[in-house]
Amino acid sequence: MYHFGYGSNLSIKCVREELIPDAKFVMKAYLPNFEVQFPFWSEEKQGGYSGIMEAPGELVHGALYEVTEQDLIKTDNMEGVYKDLYKRFTYLVLGEDGKWHKADLYRVIDPKGPFPPSRSYVDIMLEGARDLGLDPEYIKKIEGFHRQSQ
Repeated sequence: MYHFGYGSNLSIKCVREELIPDAKFVMKAYLPNFEVQFPFWSEEKQGGYSGIMEAPGELVHGALYEVTEQDLIKTDNMEGVYKDLYKRFTYLVLGEDGKWHKADLYRVIDPKGPFPPSRSYVDIMLEGARDLGLDPEYIKKIEGFHRQSQ
């Protein structure tokens, strides 16, 4: 099955070290009619964490990973990370192969804000976006988050 990573999950390093050690990057993918915002405040990081919000005409650029259902069930139940903050949903994402793929992704359960993003969080997003070779205009958008960060 597929997981669509955006935010800090753009970084395969972050995904493998903190969430799903056996995740395999498949391709870049895109979620239409949504945008990345920062609707969750992290006390630990003193800044916002990302989530996706409906936004007609916008496009979230991300990474499509091959994972197992067991991997995502473990991630669903990570205390203080996904269990309390995010819920898993299935969406259709457009792969760079031009085909639509069902992929699970995580959305903030109780969005607030938006808040100024956490600088260390955006650093992970930016590293992942560059490593993936995302569109330069999308990388500029993430760099804009960095300028807003604290």
